[in-house]
Amino acid sequence: MSTFVLVHGAWHGGWCWAALERVLRDMGHDTHAPTLTGLGERSHLTTPDIDADTHVTDICNTIKWRELSDIVLVGHSYGGMVVTGVAGQMPERIRSMVYLDAMVPEESGVSLFSKANPERMAAFEKELEGGGFTLKPDLFDAWSDDPETIEWLKSKCTPHPVGCFRNGVTLTGRETEIAHKLYILAERNKPSAFWAEHEKVRGRGGWQTTKLPTKHDAMVEAPEVLARLLVDFDQRTRA
Repeated sequence: MSTFVLVHGAWHGGWCWAALERVLRDMGHDTHAPTLTGLGERSHLTTPDIDADTHVTDICNTIKWRELSDIVLVGHSYGGMVVTGVAGQMPERIRSMVYLDAMVPEESGVSLFSKANPERMAAFEKELEGGGFTLKPDLFDAWSDDPETIEWLKSKCTPHPVGCFRNGVTLTGRETEIAHKLYILAERNKPSAFWAEHEKVRGRGGWQTTKLPTKHDAMVEAPEVLARLLVDFDQRTRA
């Protein structure tokens, strides 16, 4: 049995992993998919102070208090920033890491949103000119092309604290201690900033890369295929 800790992306919550969790558990594995502070069922806790480091603490505390170790840590989209920060805090608890169409931060405190898409970040800032500190979800067409799924996502997603986009995650350097890393690119999510992230790590030591023929929310669109890919990767690291 393997233990998968699943970290969702912006505007989402732990709910987005439900189908994947069912498949992984049916295969005999343990899964944990916490919702980050200020989102989903924890949206009532949102404050202007929330940033990516807050979310790193969320996941570190999940790992600590649930006494998890030898984990496969999976980050989707914005969650790639979070899992990288977690790896820098407790690499001894992590066996391997998976970036699912996700950001891969390499500079402490640098906002990848501003760096990768300054026009979109400028639009975010304009959205907040009248006050407020959360951003409404957008780009549903990039997440899925199924109308029913899009309507479901619209009913579930919640505004995201802007501090997570303005500020980068704090890195300690210890995140480089994780020996096994996989980048999964959602092939039909194009154009996107994640193609550049995929190319950035492709061919590096310790990294494997692959593609899924899905839109951005691969865990919703193809949970069975994604589960098999995750398990196969985990098994290779144990061979």
